[in-house]
Amino acid sequence: VDCKRGPASDKNGFSMLVKELSEAFKPKGLLLSSAVSPSKRVIDAGYDVPVLSKYLDWISVMTYDFHGQWDKKTGHVAPLYVQPDDWEPTFNANFSIHYWLKLGAPAKKLIMGAPLYGQSFSLADRSAAGLNVPTYGGGEAGEATRARGFLAYYEICERTLKHGWTVVQNPARHIGPYAFKGDQWVSFDDAQQMKLKAEFIKSLGLGGGMVWALDLDDFKNRCGCEPSPLLRTMNRVLRNYPAGPTCRIIGSNTDESSIPMTEEPIYQSTEMINRPTTQPPTYLPPLTTTVEPDDSIEIIAGPPPPTPLPIGECEDRLFIPHKDDCTKYLICNFGQVSEFSCPSGLHWNEDRCDWPENSKCNVISDRIKVESNFISELSEYLFNSGISDVIVTNKPEYSSLNLWKKELTDIKQKKIICYFTNWAWYRPGYGKYLPENIDSTLCTHIVYGFVVLDSVKLTIKMHDSWADIDNNFYNRITAFKSKGIKVLVALGGWNDSSGDKYSRLVNNYSSRNAFVKSALTFVKKYGFDGLDFDWEYPVCWHVNCDRGPKSDKKSFALLIKELSDEFKSHNLLLSAAVSPSKRVIDTGYDVPTLAKYLDWIAVMTYDFHGHWEMKTGHIAPLYYYPGDEYDYFNANFSMRYWIEKGAAPSKLVMGVPLYGQSFTLANSTINNLQSTAFGPGKAGTYTRLGGFLSFYEICENVKSNGWHVTKDPEGRIGPYAQKNNQWVSYDDVSNILLKAALIRELNLAGGMIWALDLDDFNNKCGCGKYPLLSALNRGLSGKSYGKDCT
Repeated sequence: VDCKRGPASDKNGFSMLVKELSEAFKPKGLLLSSAVSPSKRVIDAGYDVPVLSKYLDWISVMTYDFHGQWDKKTGHVAPLYVQPDDWEPTFNANFSIHYWLKLGAPAKKLIMGAPLYGQSFSLADRSAAGLNVPTYGGGEAGEATRARGFLAYYEICERTLKHGWTVVQNPARHIGPYAFKGDQWVSFDDAQQMKLKAEFIKSLGLGGGMVWALDLDDFKNRCGCEPSPLLRTMNRVLRNYPAGPTCRIIGSNTDESSIPMTEEPIYQSTEMINRPTTQPPTYLPPLTTTVEPDDSIEIIAGPPPPTPLPIGECEDRLFIPHKDDCTKYLICNFGQVSEFSCPSGLHWNEDRCDWPENSKCNVISDRIKVESNFISELSEYLFNSGISDVIVTNKPEYSSLNLWKKELTDIKQKKIICYFTNWAWYRPGYGKYLPENIDSTLCTHIVYGFVVLDSVKLTIKMHDSWADIDNNFYNRITAFKSKGIKVLVALGGWNDSSGDKYSRLVNNYSSRNAFVKSALTFVKKYGFDGLDFDWEYPVCWHVNCDRGPKSDKKSFALLIKELSDEFKSHNLLLSAAVSPSKRVIDTGYDVPTLAKYLDWIAVMTYDFHGHWEMKTGHIAPLYYYPGDEYDYFNANFSMRYWIEKGAAPSKLVMGVPLYGQSFTLANSTINNLQSTAFGPGKAGTYTRLGGFLSFYEICENVKSNGWHVTKDPEGRIGPYAQKNNQWVSYDDVSNILLKAALIRELNLAGGMIWALDLDDFNNKCGCGKYPLLSALNRGLSGKSYGKDCT
């Protein structure tokens, strides 16, 4: 596969040999075929496709071994379609076959290969068992095949059915299953995947299918379904044979929740109920999508990419480098252009993602030069200012299309936005939280949650008058103004964002005008310093970006402008809590307008993962963690993306959770990240909400109830703790300090916490009062000391 080793003349020379063989064979009634590479690079460099197609009786494309132990990370042996997180989007049968067709091979001459074996790996960390996780070599040799990194199908099905290997199925079936146990991992195709590939072959009118190899199928029926089940399945589809048995490879340890077929919500907690914020990415769909309802097959033509470019842009090229960003590239597939991004840390290099030093792209290097000059200026400023405790991180960064020159503001003057919830006082015992529990030295701003929107009048109204007025919470909170703290009231939240009322408000001029007047009256009447707007979310109602009208985006920005115009004349503040989701940001927010008229934008960088995914994950990753399905489910990406879209760093506040997302494990012995979960964890003693634990409840579980804690030594994610079938992910002191370091590194406006009542405000854990909020304060002032509480 090294295209630099052989002479370029091989391409023409091989074609000549095939032509000469054909001319000698044809008169004698003999057949001539060839097994060829599925790799675009090899096809371009080594094959004269029209000549081969003319003289060969068939061309067998070896659409397998796309990934293996040589990658040093797990991957599927034979993807059918591209995966969103695949580091090489051409490594799948759909692309390879279409590329051979594009270069001139008739469909009837093409045979698509299918493996009757699996590529196996030895995991570097047995707790990370997903796709694209590090490995240290091939898997252990099978007892019959005796080759490391390779298992026959009959060896695989025995492991999954009889030896307790966990099987992970991709519901969309873009790839076949993979299985693992301990540090052993294997990817393969099962009978269902073979059926889908055979249907794919039929749908394109190809010449047929090829298998490697007869001796690797379960030819002796060791797994108890039928002899040679994979090859028989292919025959039934391609040769219209009668249906046979359904051969399963799933044993007792099964995870069928790996990758969602449709976009699923990620939930966010800035309210008592966990609420969605983020969705998995959209990506170029396969040219042919196979859907299998009730075991019948229907072939559906895939839709075009969401933002096609003119066909002329392709200029007969498949890959086009991005003109503004070295980390991105375009794929031109039959005149349709779609944008892709390289994995974090890689640049586009002609026809693949590669290390930056190998790339010929100069866009990023020019940007780095600008940033380097700025860092020199900043260093000089800090030195002259006597500020020496600058925290530098070498974590991978998202490359921004628009590099903001960091503002040279006093890095010690950061906002610390603290949310107060008016329902925490209903909790029992140690969990009861009152305004008097607030430590005024730890917050620069307090945001009171929540007021709501009247669904008929579309004006602000109280949500809980018993707490707000009868128990005098409004006055007890606004009393903190006398200590120099700004106090705002928050409108909205997850529950109040249900339905269409916010959309009706923003899309009607008269309603907006009435709302602005009512908001001003309400804020002034009760003595607040401003309003925090928390609609979840414009266009993407409850994270479904197909529910709301596109006009929400512009209209929400208009309302913010109109509110700002009115509030500014009264010296009032206006802020918003917003999504960290790339899709929601793109769809729902006019970022430059919001950044212009809001005093700050609080990005809710938490709840990236939770029990709704039916597998464990960290609530609030700081950086990408290997094995995570999406490389932008982390605070580092989200904050940089808001900057890229036009928000000045001085307007951005980064959210930090003082609670954890909890899960009930499907199997208590499989208790790492990405482990299957039945649903939310058990409700806490005080918070009393399934899937959710306050930090003080987590700390008590660890210190007093025997929960085991696992930490990432690099600090990319916070810890997780587990006992029996209960599992929770959260942030501890050291993780808060690292997040403060990122806030300072990006020169953001400050940090935001959800919420005051969830930290250990009573020192129940013996780590001091408000250990997490105190750590945020220390970190933002440049003091990086602190000991974890768990």
